[in-house]
Amino acid sequence: MTRVDEFNSFYSATSSQALQVTYAICGDRQVAHEATIDAYRRAWRDWAKIRNNNPLGYVRTEAWKLTSLSRGTHPLRRKHEDDSDTTLLEALASLGSDDRRLIALMTLGNIDLEEASNEVGLPAEEGIENVTSALSRLEQMLGQSIDEIERRMHDLSVITTTLEMPPAAKVRTLAKRGRQRNTVALVAAAIAFIILGGFAITDGDSLARTAEIPREKIGAEKPDQILMARKVDDGNLLTVAQVKKLDPVRDWKIVNTDETVDNTTPYATCPTKRFGDPNPLRVFVRTYDTGRLDHERVAQAIEVSRSDSDAEDAYNRLVSWYSNCEHPRVQLVDSYAVKRPFGDFQILRLRSHRFPERTFTVGLSHSGTVTNTLVHEIDSTTAPSIDEFARALNTSVLRLCAESGGTCTKDIEVLKSDPPATDQAPSFLGIVDLPPVAEINRVWAGTDPVQDKKNPAATPCDKADFNRKGIKSSSRVFLIPEAEGIPEQFGLAETTARFDSDQEARKFVDSVGRTVEGCPRANLSASLDQRKTIKTDTTGGKSWRVGLEVDKKAKVYYRTALIRRGKDVAQVTFTSADKFDISRKEFEQLAERAGQRLVYME
Repeated sequence: MTRVDEFNSFYSATSSQALQVTYAICGDRQVAHEATIDAYRRAWRDWAKIRNNNPLGYVRTEAWKLTSLSRGTHPLRRKHEDDSDTTLLEALASLGSDDRRLIALMTLGNIDLEEASNEVGLPAEEGIENVTSALSRLEQMLGQSIDEIERRMHDLSVITTTLEMPPAAKVRTLAKRGRQRNTVALVAAAIAFIILGGFAITDGDSLARTAEIPREKIGAEKPDQILMARKVDDGNLLTVAQVKKLDPVRDWKIVNTDETVDNTTPYATCPTKRFGDPNPLRVFVRTYDTGRLDHERVAQAIEVSRSDSDAEDAYNRLVSWYSNCEHPRVQLVDSYAVKRPFGDFQILRLRSHRFPERTFTVGLSHSGTVTNTLVHEIDSTTAPSIDEFARALNTSVLRLCAESGGTCTKDIEVLKSDPPATDQAPSFLGIVDLPPVAEINRVWAGTDPVQDKKNPAATPCDKADFNRKGIKSSSRVFLIPEAEGIPEQFGLAETTARFDSDQEARKFVDSVGRTVEGCPRANLSASLDQRKTIKTDTTGGKSWRVGLEVDKKAKVYYRTALIRRGKDVAQVTFTSADKFDISRKEFEQLAERAGQRLVYME
């Protein structure tokens, strides 16, 4: 069966059920219909990655995210639903989003509690508690038994069967052509941002992208040398003495060495599977720890693939798992290139902002049929120096290099680099770039990029119009779906554009800068503070905090920045709401990251 036939069969068998589940969750037939179609479009786009990893769960989750992003269904919109079971929809709407999803999945999705809890992202025990409490509330509100409520849930199909899903071929065409549907969120968020203000001035020329790091050439460091997979064994893994250099004051020990190819449990945060190669020839995973309360640990994995191309795919998949990481309160902090005479490494540092904060340092290298990964984790914001970690990563490669008969090197240079590209909209901020907000334990979500005449990141102070003189811009809006208590105005908007030249881009931001600096004089209710000039080797810009008086007793604050990288420009605007804010430093770092992402503009 071809992949087209495979997707067509999957779509035909599941689309009706997915639509019904989505409708029960959001209560708006039109939003459910559009979100479900878009979810399948995304599924076809990512089919190679998800086809063997619960694709229906992927579709349902994507559809839910899209309905959550829609301001029209926040919390639920029920107009034009008079011919439906509005009493049931209202009762479901009164439940939390997790509870609503669990009930819809178990009744309409026809899956058990454990699988439903996993799809929602809850431990099974918490899922049991939530479902029990939610069903009890529904019984009280509707005055019916669970069996009667379940029948009413299934009766919602009377509505969804009237909604015609497009043929699978059309869904594939939408994905292939990149026709990105704009959810209701983008329009509403643009309105929400209309009272914002901000700007940033840029300088410096665009440099060659450093994110495209050449793969590590272990066995190929001599042209006539080929890495022999049969020579690789657990003796090529790091010793305790070598790991100890990452934290010399601790007593390290080997916890386990595993060579099981069939083991699927990830050994680190972010990866969805244990190995990048779904069918490796040989694997070696060793874990080390110190037995201390801060749970400091190291894991090293060597994957031997069946071909060079399989290893290349495995490496790219590993990088993708980290660059597309979507865990609550997990953020990519920095990325580095380890320069070597025979090929470079990549190092990423991520941080979980849950309590206690935990820092992850990940090193990745690849050559021939071998992929090598090194991970250090600790409950702290203090981690091993990048230089020391790079030396440990190089040592792990030297052990493989020596086995292969290649010419090895200890000469390395560690440099900051652009972050690896995300799968979706790589020239925009990624979910992994976004900072935590207050105590919210939810994942950010973003709309697909949309070309629109309106700039949702523009403010009354700058009125930045990227589309003048024929320049085309694209925009994304980021929200935190279903987070409790967040006011409607909260959110993040980003707009990017490519100008005809560096000079045109500089003139644009200079002009906007003068406008925004004069804003307090033109608008007596506006104020500017926390000015910051942002400058890196490849980007430059400026950010502000904008204050607007709502009335004599209230003032609303916004953070905005404009960053230029050569002839590419990004404007980022964050709308705070009450306690839901980020710090000045966090926003300035976000603006820098937006400038780095411009390296992927096409």
